[in-house]
Amino acid sequence: MYNKTFNFEIRDLLTQFIAAMDDVVISRYNKDREEKERIKVRYVHAPKERVFLDLINKAQNITLPVISVNMTGIQRDESRVFNKIDGFYEPVRRDIQGKFTTHVAMPIPVNVSVAVSIITNYQSDLEQIISNFVPYSNPYIIICWKTPESFRINNIEEIRSEVLWDGSIQVEYPTDIESSTKPRFAGNTTFTIKGWLFPAAEEDYYKNIYFVNSHFRLTEKYNLNYDSYSTNLSAENGLTVSETISISGAPLITNLYVNRDNGPFELSGTNVIVGNKNTFILLGQNFQYTTNILISSDSSTFYTNLTSLSYTYYPTVSGFVLPEQNYKIMNKNSIYINLPNFTENANINFVVTNPIGWKDTNSIDTQMYYISSV
Repeated sequence: MYNKTFNFEIRDLLTQFIAAMDDVVISRYNKDREEKERIKVRYVHAPKERVFLDLINKAQNITLPVISVNMTGIQRDESRVFNKIDGFYEPVRRDIQGKFTTHVAMPIPVNVSVAVSIITNYQSDLEQIISNFVPYSNPYIIICWKTPESFRINNIEEIRSEVLWDGSIQVEYPTDIESSTKPRFAGNTTFTIKGWLFPAAEEDYYKNIYFVNSHFRLTEKYNLNYDSYSTNLSAENGLTVSETISISGAPLITNLYVNRDNGPFELSGTNVIVGNKNTFILLGQNFQYTTNILISSDSSTFYTNLTSLSYTYYPTVSGFVLPEQNYKIMNKNSIYINLPNFTENANINFVVTNPIGWKDTNSIDTQMYYISSV
């Protein structure tokens, strides 16, 4: 099958691998063992043979010391293959207003073999470079990358991959060279990156499901005590033998905290007085889909610059749109908010919105009164 959309996980893995290793610095010393210069070692994405060819070329584009990195193979990792998983669905980015979802197919676990060669003019340079990465590769290092941009998903997930060193370095000493030829030392080793290969992104989008209503009813067929249960539910408790459970993708706020000098303090109850502490923590659900955070207030600092947002399933809501630099969505269950400075005392209320609807802190029966002068 021909894929119109390509992903670049291998390139990203190699880029992250080199970025994790490319801060190698070695020192040169004089006869009194005093440091006279520091050299940042150059990395080249090419096989060792290509580096040697460039060294003997008259152009002399590469100078030593240098570390060459190149991929030597890819193999499916059977230890990370569990079963046939369909993948997952995620809302696409906000440029389509969060009305659609894309399907991200399950990636294939692969082990990427990488050859690393250290080439120097001096043995001391080789030894220093080895000491720059060997102590940190026990038992492995972790590189981080993200789901491919081609999926256009709203929530970029962090992927962590182990990088395993094979535990040995084969050293090549210069032998049988002419007196006019500079000696070259080489150290060869390999790494294995435990990565993933994603299938191509699908071009079709799916409409989001905003609400799921599940209806349950007690039936005689599956319950031996149906008569007893139905009688008790209906007569004694005024209940029926059916129940409906609704699940919504709208935001839900469960707790509100303010950061005090001795740590977070939960706010609960009406007309809670808050001093001039500007950092708040919201806890709840579905925060990963947040589009805006509004401040509803009777303060003149905010009520002169209001924005109204309309929804299909929720009433219109208005408030001051908090700039994105003033809040951080930590995960789907928590948001950190840094309020701008108030110039007067005010009642304030936070409103969290997403493409489905909104929820405010009044929903948890908390009314804050902010004292700016405290």
